Amino acid sequence: MIQQFKIKGTKSTYIIYDKILGKGAYGIVLLAKTLNSGKQFDAKIINKKSLSPTDIVNLRNEINIQSKLSHANIVSMVDACEDNDYLYMLLEYCNGGCLFTNMQLNGPLNEEKAYKYFVQIVQAVQYLHSNKILHRDIKLSNLLLDKEDQIKLADFTWSTSLSLGYSSPQICGTTEEMPPEVIKKGFQNQKLDIWSLGIVLYEKLHNDLPKNGQFFLKQGISEECKQLMKQMLEVDMAKRPSAEEILSSPWIQKFQRNNRLIINTCRSYSGFKDKMGSPNKLFKQVLQWLLL
Repeated sequence: MIQQFKIKGTKSTYIIYDKILGKGAYGIVLLAKTLNSGKQFDAKIINKKSLSPTDIVNLRNEINIQSKLSHANIVSMVDACEDNDYLYMLLEYCNGGCLFTNMQLNGPLNEEKAYKYFVQIVQAVQYLHSNKILHRDIKLSNLLLDKEDQIKLADFTWSTSLSLGYSSPQICGTTEEMPPEVIKKGFQNQKLDIWSLGIVLYEKLHNDLPKNGQFFLKQGISEECKQLMKQMLEVDMAKRPSAEEILSSPWIQKFQRNNRLIINTCRSYSGFKDKMGSPNKLFKQVLQWLLL
């Protein structure tokens, strides 16, 4: 039987189950449910005794930032509370796991699937940057999937609020996703997240990180996709596109045109079917026309 305990938040009482959903920089993530409705959440649990003064500042910053965010592709924070020993963050439940684990099990994504997820990530980053927030740790393990297979950007441990063009002195995040200017000079602005987006897109298509800073692109990737990756992974950060520019890039626009064409075709077929009757009747009449 799964062990459980209760905590009282600011908005509800929650039952925490001894079922580990993930691990972060400061603690673990367990399954939680509201006592009354049984609605599920991710409970991020942090042992306060293990925290340094800097850790405490980072956690307060994380709670402050994430509590103000509202976007379809960002994990929402529902509640936060604490007792003598632990800090609890109640987060939107994402039962599809993270992209990293999914790709370890299923291999790299094709371009169409990569586009579906990538455009959602970029929209989340565009929202953050429009609110002068850097995520600073965009990676596959921080990209979660909900029950509808939609991407949710998670883990704002290293996020920070910046004025446009401001440089943050604190170096943090994951080394493999860091751009050259951060590693060499510690300089950080919105283009840091853009570099990380380039790494994420590369990983989704190759199921691997670049080796020794070398980006070897496999065969079969479209020229539009290659061009976008090269732009995002430009060493000169001034030459990297913004999130808005990524969304208007030829690669993104190509898939959006294709999707609009499919939607319009389906709508046309639906209207045609309504006029002609059942699909079987429609099929027979099409055959008759073809045989004329």
